Amino acid sequence: MAHEIDTSTGKPAIAYVGEEPWHGLGENLPDGASIGTWLEAARLDWELERLPVQYLVDGKLRTMDDRFVLVRSDTHAALSVVSDDYQIVQPREVLDFYRELMEVCGYRLETAGALDGGRKVWALARTGMTGTADSWGKDKLAAYVLLATSCDKTLATTAAFTSIRVVCQNTLFFAMEDVKTERRPQVKVPHNLRFDAHRVRQQLGLMDKAWSGFIETVRKMVFYQMNRDAAQYFFEDLLLQKKGKELSKKAQREHEAIVALFESAPGQGLSSAKESLWGAVNAVTYYADHVRSGTIGDRLDSAWFGAGYALKEKAWAAANALVS
Repeated sequence: MAHEIDTSTGKPAIAYVGEEPWHGLGENLPDGASIGTWLEAARLDWELERLPVQYLVDGKLRTMDDRFVLVRSDTHAALSVVSDDYQIVQPREVLDFYRELMEVCGYRLETAGALDGGRKVWALARTGMTGTADSWGKDKLAAYVLLATSCDKTLATTAAFTSIRVVCQNTLFFAMEDVKTERRPQVKVPHNLRFDAHRVRQQLGLMDKAWSGFIETVRKMVFYQMNRDAAQYFFEDLLLQKKGKELSKKAQREHEAIVALFESAPGQGLSSAKESLWGAVNAVTYYADHVRSGTIGDRLDSAWFGAGYALKEKAWAAANALVS
């Protein structure tokens, strides 16, 4: 199934503030726009309606008691069939999640939108926290909070801290600490439970502690030297399906692309990334975010929630093991 950016209304369902995103799509908004303005500009000003599943037998219309169709209020498109215990999260709730964070903590909504006809909705907010991978201040990073949900059960409602490398717009989730001090990259609310925005914000925990730990690890990776040959082995281990086996033809093509990006991707010429483990991690993240085949919407979906996200997490875990 394709997960292209939603164009149900005739325009891409994306809005943003600041510089034009790398994908070049969406409606530009002024900083400080209201939630209502965001909903309209991102084409998220619709609701999911729960309608009973009906079927025709011998000319008679019958209704199922425990199955429902989720339908968009604007286009009346049927997006999924769910059970009676399914808890709907409306597009407005995704953006409303940030209202308190914006008013109290100074967060800034930076982009929001929908994929796959509206089946998946997300918003991304800048926290105001920044850092640098190097001590010279050239390789800048910014901290964000992502919230996303789906109505077709492909994604639990998910909140996560993510970093964005300014020079190339690479995204990389970093771990938070919950009340049990267990490190994890995301808070997930399955759709059989009600989404409680206040509780999820509490579960996210203290951003400053998670962010400082992330920056500390990044700087260790900067000082971990890794030449082209070592990087090739690092990437090969990431792409191997089974130890002791050779790369598949598809994995070989990916390997060649990532090795090339290790030297040529935006930001790889900075001293923090040149022949370093941090540069190797960013070759993988740049590939997953900007190069991997597929439509723009498919790459975005993959990089945040699918195969691209899994590859980036695998690269981060492998790099983290080397510097621990």
